[in-house]
Amino acid sequence: MEWLKIPLSEIKSATSGFDEAYYVGAGGYGRVYKAELDVLDIDNFSLMEGKRKDKLPKRRRTVAIKCIIDREDENSKQGFLTEIELLSSCKHPNIVSLLGFCTEARDMILVYEYAIKGSLSDYLGSTSKTIKLPWEKRLQICLDIAHGINYLHTQMEGKPRIIHRDIKSENILLDANLNAKVADFGLSKFHHTDQQASTIYTKHIAGTEFYMDPEYLTTCKYKKESDVYSFGVVLFEILSGRLAYDSTYVGENEKGLAPIARRRFNEGTLKELIDPKMIEEDDEHLITVNRGPNQDSFEAFSRIAYQCLSETQAKRPTMEVVIKELNNALNLQVSQFVTKIAIFIFLSWSLLVNTVLIINFLTKLHKYGCI
Repeated sequence: MEWLKIPLSEIKSATSGFDEAYYVGAGGYGRVYKAELDVLDIDNFSLMEGKRKDKLPKRRRTVAIKCIIDREDENSKQGFLTEIELLSSCKHPNIVSLLGFCTEARDMILVYEYAIKGSLSDYLGSTSKTIKLPWEKRLQICLDIAHGINYLHTQMEGKPRIIHRDIKSENILLDANLNAKVADFGLSKFHHTDQQASTIYTKHIAGTEFYMDPEYLTTCKYKKESDVYSFGVVLFEILSGRLAYDSTYVGENEKGLAPIARRRFNEGTLKELIDPKMIEEDDEHLITVNRGPNQDSFEAFSRIAYQCLSETQAKRPTMEVVIKELNNALNLQVSQFVTKIAIFIFLSWSLLVNTVLIINFLTKLHKYGCI
């Protein structure tokens, strides 16, 4: 891990001694700062195979610097070490990149790639009318998250699998292009493929209320299917445009969005949860664009999201299945939009041709004195 170490002096210099001007918010167990820092050029790791990691090139980039506040707290220490161990093993476009860390002078500091658009919860919890995510983009965000989780669960290239244990919209970061990245691995666990029944037994319940697997809450048995449940909650958050613990939901059910979404699905009233900000708007080209889901896409999405929220772990789909169904929902949405555009172009062309024919006909009538 030595190749990931960053001198405290460089971090202090980049933040002017952790000046408040660089402070951007609070994360799990710590304060987060935004700064410019020389870090390893992780984008070129594939070109450096076989070379010493401490000789890898560096480049200046904008980073997020998380400083652990309570350094005496055992959970803070464990979360810090877990993030380093797990993220140094991950390389995936939908997993936030760890660029370095610092343990000098009892400090515990993590340096990540900076997500310029903030967290998904910032969007879902916003009442701003200027923040609009059309359905296609929401589906793509869902797919990004799903690919990230699936990588942790199944695609670690011979390394132990990872169970995240705290999937929620607050831990999903968005880059400049609104590509989603799974973040905050402080509660995560390595899971060896030969571990019996693919289960992690815990003495103490950990995670975030409103996103937690109900079977885990009663048995203390955490599986990768528990991550699937949490992701199901996020799926319904993205559909509704509200966080799982929004006062609207908690006022109806103390457990928040998940049981409400399940009930509405069974009652056939799930459409009432669709974010009203996904409405039809006219664009500059006079084409009406449906920013909300069409019926086929909505049904495909709601089915797989509902399955993710199954009460028992055994009934939940794998992330591979989730990805397949979300892709289907996206294709159904896009194909119908393309069909509408094709019809619009055809009708516009037909109108243009007919207009030209009428003009030519009237011109001839005028030429021969008929009008």
